[in-house]
Amino acid sequence: MPWIARFPGVPESAGAARKLVRDALGDHPRVADAELIVSELVTNSVLHSKSGRPGGSVWVEVRRSADTVWIDVADEGGRDGLSLHRAPDEAADFGRGLTLVDTLADSWGAHNDGDDFRSVWAQLTSTAEENACTKNHSPISQGV
Repeated sequence: MPWIARFPGVPESAGAARKLVRDALGDHPRVADAELIVSELVTNSVLHSKSGRPGGSVWVEVRRSADTVWIDVADEGGRDGLSLHRAPDEAADFGRGLTLVDTLADSWGAHNDGDDFRSVWAQLTSTAEENACTKNHSPISQGV
């Protein structure tokens, strides 16, 4: 079952998207990675697309199976087309979001959906061993 939500194009939506991921994934072994990925993708959509303009929206879809998590974040298109991964400025306090996604996700990509919409997706996989481990342990606390 997919979990799909529409969020306003504001920075606070990154936190709401993390909650959606926690609710959708429960005790999945990659939930922390998925939370960070969705937070980065939603933040990028708000900061670098038309979704961050007044009245803009960001859509998040989360799907899971026993060993795979799929996250898709769609926005209202870039202000300058499909510009994605660029090297971060080492002195800057920002610009590392897609580098984190690239590090954490097993695969990821982006595509234009037509009509000025863009989607960035990430896929995470887990092993049977990781899945068995999370079934035997309950979390001590949950993040925000």
